[in-house]
Amino acid sequence: MQVFGSRAYKVGLSVRTIGQGPNLILIHGGAGSRTHWTNNVETLAASFTVVTLDLPGFGESATVSEGISTQEYLAWVAQAVRLAVNDQPFHLAGFSFGGAVSAGVAVQLAAQGHAPSRLSLISPSGFGKPTGRLITLEKVRKSDSTPMHEINAATARNLGRWMLAKEPSVDDPAVEIHLRNVGLARFDSRVISYENSLIKNLQRLDIPLQILLGEQDPLIFPSKFERKALLNQSLPKARVEMIPGAGHWLQYEASSAVNTTISQFHLEGTKHELPNNQHS
Repeated sequence: MQVFGSRAYKVGLSVRTIGQGPNLILIHGGAGSRTHWTNNVETLAASFTVVTLDLPGFGESATVSEGISTQEYLAWVAQAVRLAVNDQPFHLAGFSFGGAVSAGVAVQLAAQGHAPSRLSLISPSGFGKPTGRLITLEKVRKSDSTPMHEINAATARNLGRWMLAKEPSVDDPAVEIHLRNVGLARFDSRVISYENSLIKNLQRLDIPLQILLGEQDPLIFPSKFERKALLNQSLPKARVEMIPGAGHWLQYEASSAVNTTISQFHLEGTKHELPNNQHS
């Protein structure tokens, strides 16, 4: 498992920092950890000081108390963000559940006078409960008697139905990453993901906004066309882009395109430029 950056703890949350340049905080998705960004950190660190954190109840971070409210959860993350960058200017990017979290955290921080300079959302949740969406996943039965190759094979099939545009091989790093993250998850991200909060929160922000969607994301409901139209209508100043050939976890599956797109957006108006190998 790749490890990017030195680890510190901020109010119980695991924070890793690497690179140089403007601060860019990356927020992972549900049942995940900082490893959702494993194909992005090293490249982005050439232009940014990249900060990855494990959200409460995930990865290396502290466990969430029972009955925590959404606003309490967001306030916890907001406090960790301020501490991670020492109240210096920062940029923010969130994936899936982390997209809904990032939008809510940005609103809280804006109220405190510490809004992010720019915000990118990748396959964000926060559109309400997707009643009627049907995705059939296999139950991965893990026990001492279950061969690991069977667990890996079932996990790969599930990733192809849910997170990625196509089924990965059983030895794809995505399989190991997902199994490890699920094993460490101690918070049900649907509590926040299924709230109809995203657009309302984003409409309260006055910062440049980028939203990236996977063209083949099976979690977009009812359709990618309706989702894009809703975003364009509700957030006319936002840059909404479809990434071809990618599913939900598009920063893993289409890392080159996402790294370039995020870098270009967050470096606009700064003195920093993309490394030569990212201009193509």
